[in-house]
Amino acid sequence: MTRHRATHLPIPLAACLLLAGAVSMTAGCDSSDPSVHADAEPPVTQQSAFRVRSDASADLNADAGWAGQANENVTVDADAPFRLRFELETSSVGPDQPSFQLQSRRNGGEWQPVGAENFPKPEKLVEIGFEEGRVSIRGFEGTELTGPSEGWRLDRGDGTALSVAREDSPYLRASGEAGEVLALGRQDTHWGPAEFATEMRLMSGDPSGAGLVFDYHDPENYHLAHVDPAGVVSVRRVADGVESRLAEGRLEFDPQRWFELKVIGEEDGLVIEVERGDQALLLPVEADVALDPAGLGFRVPDGGVAGFRSFAIEGEPATPRVSVIASEGYRHGEETTDLLAGSDAPFTGGAGISFADRTPSSPREIGQSEWEWPLVIRRFADGPVMNRAGDVFEFRMGDADGQPVEAVDLPRLTLDVPDGHVGGTFVETPARIGPWQADNGDLYFLIEPAETFNVLMTVKSSDSGRTWREVDGDHRPATGDLEGFGSVLVGDTIHMVHQTSDDVWYHAFRTADHPTSPDTWSIRDERIASPIEPPTQVADIAVRSDGSIVVVYGGPEKIHLAIRSPDGRWGEERVIDADVSPNLSGPMLVRGADDVIHLAYTGSDGSAWYRRLEADGELTPREQVARGLGSDSEDVGSILPLVYLPESNTVSIVYRLDSGILEERRSVDHGPLNPAVPVSDRAVVQNAVDADQTGADAIADGETLHLLFIDERSRQVFHTRRAPDGNWSSPVRQTEGVRAQWVRGARLSRDGTSVYGYVFDAGSDGGSGRNRYREIVLDD
Repeated sequence: MTRHRATHLPIPLAACLLLAGAVSMTAGCDSSDPSVHADAEPPVTQQSAFRVRSDASADLNADAGWAGQANENVTVDADAPFRLRFELETSSVGPDQPSFQLQSRRNGGEWQPVGAENFPKPEKLVEIGFEEGRVSIRGFEGTELTGPSEGWRLDRGDGTALSVAREDSPYLRASGEAGEVLALGRQDTHWGPAEFATEMRLMSGDPSGAGLVFDYHDPENYHLAHVDPAGVVSVRRVADGVESRLAEGRLEFDPQRWFELKVIGEEDGLVIEVERGDQALLLPVEADVALDPAGLGFRVPDGGVAGFRSFAIEGEPATPRVSVIASEGYRHGEETTDLLAGSDAPFTGGAGISFADRTPSSPREIGQSEWEWPLVIRRFADGPVMNRAGDVFEFRMGDADGQPVEAVDLPRLTLDVPDGHVGGTFVETPARIGPWQADNGDLYFLIEPAETFNVLMTVKSSDSGRTWREVDGDHRPATGDLEGFGSVLVGDTIHMVHQTSDDVWYHAFRTADHPTSPDTWSIRDERIASPIEPPTQVADIAVRSDGSIVVVYGGPEKIHLAIRSPDGRWGEERVIDADVSPNLSGPMLVRGADDVIHLAYTGSDGSAWYRRLEADGELTPREQVARGLGSDSEDVGSILPLVYLPESNTVSIVYRLDSGILEERRSVDHGPLNPAVPVSDRAVVQNAVDADQTGADAIADGETLHLLFIDERSRQVFHTRRAPDGNWSSPVRQTEGVRAQWVRGARLSRDGTSVYGYVFDAGSDGGSGRNRYREIVLDD
């Protein structure tokens, strides 16, 4: 969906004094200041000093955490936040209070404005919820308001019209019993919204209904997305107090039950969306209006009563090469002190910037000011593009019109990519995705470049995982939306299955071992099937010795199976356990001896099941692996990738119980499953972020099973192993100071030694930039 273009304007001082809790820039605001004259020349400002701060969480005015001395060019790591502080010296002032922007260029290229895009998750979202007696707001650095009316500017009605009530959950009760309520939010987002939404209901039979206000100018001029008790949805314009309807539709639902109402910006107008359960109405509107954060609110007419469980203001995020991010150490607009010594002029103020592409207004005084920007330079960005080690990024400040501030010395920062840093975004709900190893030692891993640019990339390392780059990016698959994914390396080809919301696809990539076309895509976007969308996209793949390919993937209630013949034709899909309960998901495959495919999957009732697909295509009867797995939607991926131990013809099934504890069961020589064995007494994380999966991985090294898991409490990665005698070792911590969320690995060889090579997400929260490669030596 194309969103309404976000227009960034200079942030007025008053906005900084609202909910964000910023400290006002009082210096120089007095219009009687004798240095301000109507006929004054434009202000003359130059950058007199800069300094880079490597500690992105330091207090704004702490003289600590620096990466170098003043005016020293330093090296910064990819995907590692840092801060850049400027000193500006103003020798004359004009009648206005200017604001500044930040600009950068890469490797001597064109100067570009640096926008506000957050990291690691590029989210532009403010959520307003309600608790007992107060409003809670996410997106404004933990701001909490003690009274329900404090988060709103009431242009009609008073504070008695709003209260926090409770039924199943707390909500804002807005009563028009004493007259119309017209409330505007006090949220200054510093970015242009693309969507305004609420979960609401009408609490009286009054025919006037209630709705969301947008494009607000004053009580006589605004727009309204309105719902009445009959289910009529309308878009209205109020101009000079006269109300007219721009569009109207009807949805067969009861507005006195909770429903969602959204105003969504489009390039050519708006879409109003109303949704309740499986019912939805989309109402397009051709209107030249703006979703300005200062003009968003709600209206309850005279006599009406409405409830609001939540409000959300959302912008269209992006992942550029470099951006201004939210600060960990201060709030936007917090006043600076004089830390840099480039100027001897009197200190007049300045501010810290946080998740904004403009500074607050600067002082109208001759003197010096200081401004600090929190920044990140990414490894992979939208495009997709890649920043490389050795790239040089220069920065400068400019005025609101983009004219650069004269600089004594520009900061020139050199990018480094630490050893083992992969970057990018983990594929959601993956089976095995690597790292795969070619015979020449090259490693391959399958990722997306960014949460806002969902395409499939094969990244490669030719130096044992120290550095990674994309290969054959000009010919990558066109299909994005990587939510269910599995792969397997056979010979010189990585085979992949990929489920989106609408289709299931097959891709194949040739590794460096391929004799004629190394490091190239061989098959892209080959459609396997188009099942009804499953609750969770899941998929896995296995390849038999004759070149035929077996895939499993999700359906609306069951998992489906399809086979590709050696000559490249997909047969008809089969539905697993079509006529028996429960509903199924979370399938995992592995090929065993004699082309037998082992299959395990989860049930919606917390069960786990095991079957074998024989070489002749017959499925063995299902055998219950366990019960007591989680039964919520986030628990569908409670079975780890299956492991096959060839010497004993054994398949190992490791799964997570609802308690968080991992257990293992084995089938030896196609016999019945052995009794369950606990893996450890530590609870393992489930669905850490965007996964619906257990945070664990397993491989075989000979007859020894090795397992990595993410501890639920500490969120660190641990390693344990089960020796051939059946005993699991005490887990050993592998990480420190991270908040791990995903892990996938494989048995690899380095310098003749077996290693467990793995990639883990060290805390991207569903964003990008935190994927790292590590190894565990397996040989004793």
